[in-house]
Amino acid sequence: MIDTLRLTVPSSCFYEPALEMLLRLQSKIQRTNYSGDRVDWSILSGVALPSWAEGFQLVVGDRVTVEASPKIYQGHNIDGPDDLLTAASNILNFIFGDIFRLESCMWPRPGRWYVSRVDVAYQHLFDSFEALDMWMDTVAGVQRGQRRAGVELASPDYDGRDFSVDAMPSGRTLYIGKGSRLRVGKIYAKGRDFRKHPPRCLKFDPETVAAIAQELDPVARFELQLRARSISRNAVKFGIVPAHFGSLGPTEYADNVAKELKKSGYLVLHSVNRKDHITYFPVELLDKKLDLKSLWEQEFSHFFARESAMDDAKLFRVIFDIAPSPKQAQAALNFLMLIRTQGFAYARSTVSKSAYYRHRSLLLAAGLSDAVLQDGAPLVRVPIDPVVVRDFRASRTFARSLGFIEQAHKASLPLVLERLRSEFFKVAA
Repeated sequence: MIDTLRLTVPSSCFYEPALEMLLRLQSKIQRTNYSGDRVDWSILSGVALPSWAEGFQLVVGDRVTVEASPKIYQGHNIDGPDDLLTAASNILNFIFGDIFRLESCMWPRPGRWYVSRVDVAYQHLFDSFEALDMWMDTVAGVQRGQRRAGVELASPDYDGRDFSVDAMPSGRTLYIGKGSRLRVGKIYAKGRDFRKHPPRCLKFDPETVAAIAQELDPVARFELQLRARSISRNAVKFGIVPAHFGSLGPTEYADNVAKELKKSGYLVLHSVNRKDHITYFPVELLDKKLDLKSLWEQEFSHFFARESAMDDAKLFRVIFDIAPSPKQAQAALNFLMLIRTQGFAYARSTVSKSAYYRHRSLLLAAGLSDAVLQDGAPLVRVPIDPVVVRDFRASRTFARSLGFIEQAHKASLPLVLERLRSEFFKVAA
């Protein structure tokens, strides 16, 4: 399913009165005098909704940018649409139609918005909450009370990013490539997340929240956050633009992509910084060309590799298989053995900086983690039994629970929208 979407479009695509109304919403009263006849205004970076409403982000400037999830229109994000165009349509129609009550001619149709970020999420069902807890500890590599970044296989690398797993202090949320401006993987227990962030419509019904969270306890959510920079950089690999564009230099590539978009009838929207020229692609085009499920599988399928525990003999074979030369493989193994006998600090001091990173790169590619390199512990891969890990499909009972959330959200919407218009949106009147 598609969870969070960040969409952007040039503000010139909006009907001018509608744009002015949205701009006024980015102002708030900062200070008034006692009588209230003097008002000082401050400009916000975006429209921020109050905590009692399901939130979304809206920033208005040279571009209008929206970020939201299915929560805003159905009350939860446990499931949702799988295709990009439907997800964008649901979010944008609800925000600009239901909330702001703008006519459809006053804002660009959903397919003409540009994707800045898309979160693709699917869920796996474990046998029990305890099994999920143990699996997350295995992936995080809990050893002697410290969280380690240990996983089974390196993810297929389509954007040049090093593979690593970082655990939050609680250990209950795992990040792959945390902080990356390209793509980020996130794994967490959905039951815990539901308890921490329950639907606003159920905030006065803790018993229902607890019951639904209990049903979600054995469910792990795997979420891929794919950003515009990664889509732009890998447009050829993703099949968005013609294959021969891959042989072009950065400037020529950007120019040819712009021509391709213009030829298809789209505006050219891009950002340029010191490192990258980012070209944004419209929802309509990506809905046809981008295989989001395949990209999600590339990010997470390696966690479910069917493989027996790896001993040193197998590790040695893997290193010799992937090393550029037997000499480099042997040097990396000698470095690992030195860590085991003399400790990491001593082994690190015996090689140059370039040699260390060469050995480290080779050992990580073979499946070791930085944590294993720190203490030289033998590498053990714990496979996931495909019998006990399966795609999460809502049962009839749970489907009724989701239906209850959606009905409660729908019932609460009229009062929420009326309160927003009378208290929050009055500044834009």
